[in-house]
Amino acid sequence: MTKLLIINGRVIDPEMKLDKVADILIENGIIKDINPVNPRSEINPANPRSDAEAIDAKGKLVIPGVIDMHVHLRDFEQSYKETVETGTKAALKGGVTTVFTMPNTKPPLDNAETINKYQNIIKNGSAVNTYICGAITIGQKGKTLADFSSYKKLGIRFVTDDGSDVNDEALLEQAYLEAKKNGLIVMTHPEMSSIAPNGVVNEGAVSRKLGVPGQPNKKEYKAVERGIRIALKTGARAHFTHISTKESVELIRKAKKNSDLITCDTTPHHICLTEDEVIEKGGLAKVNPPLRTEKDRLALIKGIKDGTIDAIVTDHAPHNMEEKGTNLIKSAFGFSGLEILIPAILNELYHRQKIDLMKVVELMTLNPAKIAGLSSGHIQKGAPADITIIDLDSEKKVNRKEFVSKGKNTPFDGKKLKGWPVMTIYKGITSQCN
Repeated sequence: MTKLLIINGRVIDPEMKLDKVADILIENGIIKDINPVNPRSEINPANPRSDAEAIDAKGKLVIPGVIDMHVHLRDFEQSYKETVETGTKAALKGGVTTVFTMPNTKPPLDNAETINKYQNIIKNGSAVNTYICGAITIGQKGKTLADFSSYKKLGIRFVTDDGSDVNDEALLEQAYLEAKKNGLIVMTHPEMSSIAPNGVVNEGAVSRKLGVPGQPNKKEYKAVERGIRIALKTGARAHFTHISTKESVELIRKAKKNSDLITCDTTPHHICLTEDEVIEKGGLAKVNPPLRTEKDRLALIKGIKDGTIDAIVTDHAPHNMEEKGTNLIKSAFGFSGLEILIPAILNELYHRQKIDLMKVVELMTLNPAKIAGLSSGHIQKGAPADITIIDLDSEKKVNRKEFVSKGKNTPFDGKKLKGWPVMTIYKGITSQCN
């Protein structure tokens, strides 16, 4: 019987509103006991738990394993960018124990046969819990709906054409109806392709300075507006991913006052960085949706504080160096984020914005679990031992060359962040993060 004993750590569990120094006993990958620590006592060698391997977490934060609802693990014909193995090892290093991978692989995850092949790759090579999101349309071409009934049988929770939106409103409404019928959630990549189809960065001062096409805020928020309207009409659940604009936050805030069908997330780069990053980092800072203005960034933070924004995801999108390149127009959208998710969030939301730590942890653990209908996201007796241990005071610069991910691209490169994971425990098995 494999036993672990995490001792003296500050345990935070948002579901139970637990925030206290405690010991956690793990047996065969399951949390068996949680005991508050008496600061005056020492671990008793005669204690029946003393046969467990002890992990001293004194001065460290112990939280549920982090859940990232939005990653791109590539593989198949894009294994040169990332594989399930390398991407999930990057997750493990970053303190993430559960990921949801997007369907825009080559070929896309739009049918049972392809999804079964990908699930076999996951079964044989994934280092963490990995769930597949199914495509809304066949080939992600926005023309014909995929078979949602087959998705339900495959254990899929989200449908999305991430990378693009479904432009045909009648088809999108049908997708919502089919999702509701099959107990699925529509994860919308909110983007009106008819608006500024060639935009590569935010439309504004930076796009004008660099002389490149921009994406105005309405490219996103008009799609959010449409999605909310269809969700409320059909009664289907809608999740809006990587929102980036002030207007999107306002629309979702208003919708959530009258409905529990709507949820959303944003990313570390949208809450930490602005369009100005593109001037310095060029293609390394090119992402879709683009980095926005300071006004948008602060609106996102306000949305986190008041509960409008439910979760934070990486939108981990690895590319090789040639695809990112130096030409801003030709550079691929996106960059790697799994290995810096936790310090980026803690540095900005906890250390700088002084948001309550319980709230910050909730964004990374309990809320994603609730949205996706998972039984994880908490530290409780009988739960799987998926746990992340963090040093809140650890401060260091991001070095993209040290990434486990094949994608070595990030605009956070060289930035000093505070609050790094030191150990990930997945199904009771420990993995060092440093």
